Amino acid sequence: MRARWVAWRALGHIERGQPLDAALEQLDQALADPRDRGLARELVFGCLRWQLRLDHIAAHYLTPASRAAVSHDARQLLRLGLYQLLWLDRVPDHAAIHTTVELARHVTHPGIAGLVNAVLRHAQREPHRVVYPDEQAAPAAHLAILHSHPQWLVERWLERWGLERTRAMLAANNRPAPLTIGVNTARTTSDKLVAELQGLGVGVAPVPGLADHFVVDDAKALFASAAYASGAFYVQDASAALAVALLDPAPGAWVLDACSAPGGKTSQLALRVRPFGRVLAADSSRQRLQRLVANQRRLGLTGIMVLAQDARVPGLRPNSFPYVLADVPCSGTGTLGRHPDIRWRRTPGQWPALVERQREILAAAFAVTAPGGVLVYSTCSLEPEENEEVVDRFLQSHPTAVLEPAADRCPGCPWAGQYVQTLPGREAGDGSFAARIRKRQP
Repeated sequence: MRARWVAWRALGHIERGQPLDAALEQLDQALADPRDRGLARELVFGCLRWQLRLDHIAAHYLTPASRAAVSHDARQLLRLGLYQLLWLDRVPDHAAIHTTVELARHVTHPGIAGLVNAVLRHAQREPHRVVYPDEQAAPAAHLAILHSHPQWLVERWLERWGLERTRAMLAANNRPAPLTIGVNTARTTSDKLVAELQGLGVGVAPVPGLADHFVVDDAKALFASAAYASGAFYVQDASAALAVALLDPAPGAWVLDACSAPGGKTSQLALRVRPFGRVLAADSSRQRLQRLVANQRRLGLTGIMVLAQDARVPGLRPNSFPYVLADVPCSGTGTLGRHPDIRWRRTPGQWPALVERQREILAAAFAVTAPGGVLVYSTCSLEPEENEEVVDRFLQSHPTAVLEPAADRCPGCPWAGQYVQTLPGREAGDGSFAARIRKRQP
């Protein structure tokens, strides 16, 4: 019961605006038993991923009057119960119904508990009552509800990517995100780390086209291992690592990581330029920089300096860094599998402000790039406004900026053309974008 209460509380906090990471941190602190933490996390992620479809299912067992009267708290209870009833095979139907109704009695009032009980029992006995929009007549509405994504976003993706690719992306976003690690080559080798993890029963598979990165299948054993405690690896999504691979800084180089927190790319950069190179890890969030520093200590990486600053107005000397990475804040639409809450936070009206910020950061990053140096602009977005359009407009207004095709740096890689573009369900990992820009000598 406690795990379900903690999950219900976390879902309420997230719906009211709390970041998912912060809600999960509180969840972990509230539950001492690892099994309870595992169940509560499963419930939070499951209810967030399937939120629209869960609400659609619940609506078929509610009267019009009760639909309008359902409170936020009651809606979260219905989502919790329906997710356990229809998605979690390991939870028996009677347990899913009983525990949700008991929770409703504790956190609301008898009327809500009765409503929750009635909806769940009807859903158990009469699943045929749920109908979906016709795929042929209304493909966007059908896919949006079936795969639980905002319809406006599905419409955008259908227009850009087509039906089959959009369907694959939506499906990938509703699967647990793969756990990918990068090897800390300052402390071990890929062969040694793989052998050590396999000895613990952890499945390890290489990421195609990306050296020293592996997908692992047992997070619990991984983070309890001596390899984690000794800093033998860092966690980094495969697509996130591509931006650093595209930048390709030389050993001994100085690099600016302009938007560095939480630090996965900073670690990767430091390993690229060691032992004599330096990485300046800048970010506007001091709290996130503190987490970056703590992780670097675990990894034992040297040559990293941190700087709290707004990337739009860097207090750095112009033309001073031969390599600059600008992994800019973005809509995050490439990471909806890893961060399912984002799909319910984003609105079409947010793009102008995001794009303006991205343009400002790109211009500021280019200003501190040395003549002859390289800047990589990257996002975890799938949207052209934040990706190609930002880069194209920048190139038009900066005559010394030259786009270097990603395919030239990554021959044979299917995700590399003029730019790096990965998609959920097509490549291993999140969706991402990156462009390599060189600053011509005057």
